[in-house]
Amino acid sequence: MRTETIQFMAGAALLSAFTYIPILARDHLGLDEFYVTLLVGTYAAASFISSYIFGRAGDIYGRRIVLRLGLLLSAVTFGFLWFATDSVSLFIIRAANGFSVGMYPGALAAYAHDSEMKMGHFATFGSLGWGVGTIIAGFAAGFNIHYAFATSSLFFMFAFGSALTLPKVNRVRVPVPLFPVETLKRNAAIYAAVFIRHSSAFAIWTLWPLFLADIGGDLVMIGIVQAANSISQVVFMATITDRMNCRSLVTLGLVGSAITFLWFTLVTNIIEILPSQILLGFSWACLYVGALKFVTERNIEKSTASGLLSSVMSIAGVFGPIYATILYAIWPDYHPIMYFAVLMSVIALVIFRASSSEDETSVGD
Repeated sequence: MRTETIQFMAGAALLSAFTYIPILARDHLGLDEFYVTLLVGTYAAASFISSYIFGRAGDIYGRRIVLRLGLLLSAVTFGFLWFATDSVSLFIIRAANGFSVGMYPGALAAYAHDSEMKMGHFATFGSLGWGVGTIIAGFAAGFNIHYAFATSSLFFMFAFGSALTLPKVNRVRVPVPLFPVETLKRNAAIYAAVFIRHSSAFAIWTLWPLFLADIGGDLVMIGIVQAANSISQVVFMATITDRMNCRSLVTLGLVGSAITFLWFTLVTNIIEILPSQILLGFSWACLYVGALKFVTERNIEKSTASGLLSSVMSIAGVFGPIYATILYAIWPDYHPIMYFAVLMSVIALVIFRASSSEDETSVGD
């Protein structure tokens, strides 16, 4: 259960902070929406750089050392959020947060696959952690918003403790070039689909806590909404994702995403958003596990391929705030961002289906 514990604790830590950083920035430090988008983009950019570097390092130097280093630095840098009292300190700390959390996901996913763990089972514990962490952080934030960030640091410390006890597993040491062109080409279909969908989704998530607050959500209710999404992911990851092939999962994830983002435009209060979180959980469960299966089943250099997947999601997190900033500047409302995400999910679906069909034809030839 060590790998599952790490995945659970790390997931809990990430969502505990992510949910309440925008609220800290706007409602406690007096910063505007533009600064929030800059903050999210910086975090994602740092994570992108780190994921690329340390995903490759996991194949060359070993999964455990990269995993332990990433979790330890994450515990330290997330603890610094307690001391974020102005725009400059918050900016620097979130950049450090992003670099730290980019270090370990590729190595952790590769270690799980080396341990012959099913990817749906593996992903389930991350989503379960998201749900539990968000609920705990929500109640903690009700007393003092900084308690939510202290909770994140504690979760990372527990994950690091579990990582220290991980046993060695048999793996093939893979020499990976500094710029893995073949890995990128082999997985281009999934990387493109995830980037297109996730970047537009991240445009929504950039201002998501503020949207929930504006439709009547308090800190505790926002935590419950986030938890509903996470719990739904757990249910679907545990019950269906390991029974389906990666191509079907990704297709369902993209279709479900388009429907979910359209649903968001129809809600008028915090209660009405709750049912949409079930479909959102289904969509992300299918897309994320499908993508993990795609890169771990088709590549020998599993840490590099998984790290690149993390990098793609991180760079999507850079573009998402840019999209949100542009769209919000033109139409100062949340709905245009959501309509944009619907369109991009459909485009991602078309590209993935066409590209993966070409891959199958090439293999058959």
